[in-house]
Amino acid sequence: MNAKAPPPETKPVSGDPSALFDAAVRAFSEGRAADACRQCKILLEVAADNRDVLHLYAAAAAMSGDTRTAIAASERLIKLAPDHAEGRRNLGALLANQNRHAEARAHLEAAAKLAPGHIGGRLMLARSLRRLGLAEEAKAEVETATQAAPDNAEAQLLLGNLRLQSGDREGALRAFARALALRPDHVETLVNLGVALRASRRSDEARLVLRRALALQPGSASAHFNLGTLALDGGAHEEAIGHYRTALENGGDATSLHRSIGLVHLLRRDREAAIAEFKLALAAAPEDPDTLVMMGDALSELRRVAEATDCFRRALAKVPRHPQAIPRLFHQALQACDWEEAQRLKPLVDALTDEALARGDAPEEAAFLSLAHAEDPARHAAIARALSAQAARRAGTPLVLADRSRSEGQRLKLGYLSADFRNHAVSQLLVRTLELHDRSQFEVWAYSTGPEDRSALRERVRDGVDAFIDIRELDHRSAAERIAKDQVDILIDLTLHTTGARLEIPALRPAPVQMGWLGFPGSSGGDFFDYLLTDRIVTPPEQAPLYSEQLAYLPETFQPNDDRQPIAPGRAKRSEYGLPEEGFVFCSFNQAYKIEPVLFDLWMELLREAPDSVLWLHRHNETAPANLQREAAKRGVAPERLVFADRPEKPVHLRRLALADLALDTRLYNGHTTSSDALWAGVPVLTIRGGHYAARVSASVLAAIGLPDLVAGDLETYRATALKLARDPAALANVKARLARNRTSLPLFDSPRFTRHLEAVYRAAWQRREANLPPAPIDVKPLPRTPARHG
Repeated sequence: MNAKAPPPETKPVSGDPSALFDAAVRAFSEGRAADACRQCKILLEVAADNRDVLHLYAAAAAMSGDTRTAIAASERLIKLAPDHAEGRRNLGALLANQNRHAEARAHLEAAAKLAPGHIGGRLMLARSLRRLGLAEEAKAEVETATQAAPDNAEAQLLLGNLRLQSGDREGALRAFARALALRPDHVETLVNLGVALRASRRSDEARLVLRRALALQPGSASAHFNLGTLALDGGAHEEAIGHYRTALENGGDATSLHRSIGLVHLLRRDREAAIAEFKLALAAAPEDPDTLVMMGDALSELRRVAEATDCFRRALAKVPRHPQAIPRLFHQALQACDWEEAQRLKPLVDALTDEALARGDAPEEAAFLSLAHAEDPARHAAIARALSAQAARRAGTPLVLADRSRSEGQRLKLGYLSADFRNHAVSQLLVRTLELHDRSQFEVWAYSTGPEDRSALRERVRDGVDAFIDIRELDHRSAAERIAKDQVDILIDLTLHTTGARLEIPALRPAPVQMGWLGFPGSSGGDFFDYLLTDRIVTPPEQAPLYSEQLAYLPETFQPNDDRQPIAPGRAKRSEYGLPEEGFVFCSFNQAYKIEPVLFDLWMELLREAPDSVLWLHRHNETAPANLQREAAKRGVAPERLVFADRPEKPVHLRRLALADLALDTRLYNGHTTSSDALWAGVPVLTIRGGHYAARVSASVLAAIGLPDLVAGDLETYRATALKLARDPAALANVKARLARNRTSLPLFDSPRFTRHLEAVYRAAWQRREANLPPAPIDVKPLPRTPARHG
């Protein structure tokens, strides 16, 4: 067998070492990294401590992709020559590429001291500082570099990014503009400028800049991603998905892109499609905190509380102060009646909200969540203002409406805007009013931004209006332009800060007069609403300064009701629903997040004081019942005395409600439709008058049905009233008899009367508009009483 020649690197060094080194340099400069490495290894056999060879070897190894060897050679070089600035700089770069930024920082800082004028080294140091979360130190480094080299485009680009990260949008725009002037066709600079313009609420300019980037590089994933985000801001969901898909096809980050597509589906209320995309994002990055938060949102909307909670906890395990995960986990704790967890999280939620408001930003805490755990009306107003301001920024420049000439006797056109024209509480309350509007004076249009659920209630809404326009697929501006084109006189937003809100549409001012009403119990906080439809109980005049709108007071209650709401025929039996045949039945069918420990303490006291009683609750999710039964046991009440009910079709629910003796209202966030349902079914409701709108709704409802004695001023009165009714059958019978009588004679369920009052408000608001007067408080006087109705 022929002997093989030893490999080149094991041959003794022959010839002139300097010539060999020159050959290695030549190979490196020609891009022949492997040849350069072989020659350097041969040289190092005889000159192991040659700094120039080690420096070249490290560079050649890095060029060939052998990072491990490059780092080892660089470390040998630095050990021999600690003051070798370029060697330290190169080692820092190698370590940074391995995400070893703490080690990289040490070498890059040393290099900067040895060669303070080297701009590239300072930029590398700044990038590592940024990755270590030291944004201010990174910015200081870059500012030093730009002072030394103002025409360095890379430095200006990085400075712009750091300024944008710190919230200095104007400074970022200046830096990006300078970088672009130095490199007019640099795609990354164009993209980052587009990001800064979007952050500065200059969406049209951002779109132009990003399209310019695409003209230079049609496959730019980052340009497509940011154009998708701009489309999403504007409510153009299909366009957004198109850009995100194109970005994916061009190698964009799978995690962020699948997450963004999932978000679009979530906004469209297609939760299953959203979950599918979030799963793809998590397949690429299993513990990505932002994706976990969005997955949790989708699961929460499906009432899968335990799974949603797990997502939010995993997000917080990665980012302990994640500004979105904390309030969402808090909400899930309230939904699950996990009050220990809620108590732990509440100070964190409050702190994050306070910080956002102090910065002038919209908090991540949902407006309705604030209503359920805080008693301060000023705080609720501040959150609503911040959220409406955010919507107005996304919406952009309001429309300019054409002058309208109105002929004598022309009908006022009302436009009702809602995400809830479906089997939802808002439509259950409102549908009869839509049907009863006086068509000789009003034309009634409904603009639907929510899903098509094919329910009988949606069809009833559709049949009850003059025109039903589905605008859910239109972007915000197109939707507003449609409303303006239809020449709506008064636009009434029924969603405001609740699920499915699209405040961007009214923010664009598509109608001459705009009002908020019904869906959200409080001020919109938006300066684009002229009026809030309310009453003097839920919004006392002394709280008017907290409202961004002028208050349009309805005379008896702000809440419409359906005087034809069907109740299933026949009589329900307690045994059908797990209720005892004998004994007092307290009920509360409010959502679980509205139940709070201080009120639950009182409820359990009632059960102890009324030994044969039970508490009938709504099974809103799979987690709360077990927690509530555990809390009952802690308070000395047998868990089985809490009976849980699923929610059937509404007529069946109303029939079974009659099995209860007394409905116990929640305190901070009252029942709204829930309270009206109980009264319609003949069940008295006991409430506490609170300090803000959401805590005073049942007081308004009870006043309108002539039962003010069921409105307690404090917890003790609430307790005493409940016990009296539970212990005194005659007293309960008296209340129920009054309720039965008042149901057909007093205003709460007098739908025609309510509608006439509402129309009087609309006429008063429009008269001010026609007189060129600014919006001002409206106080409609009640119509004369009519004889008792049948029903």
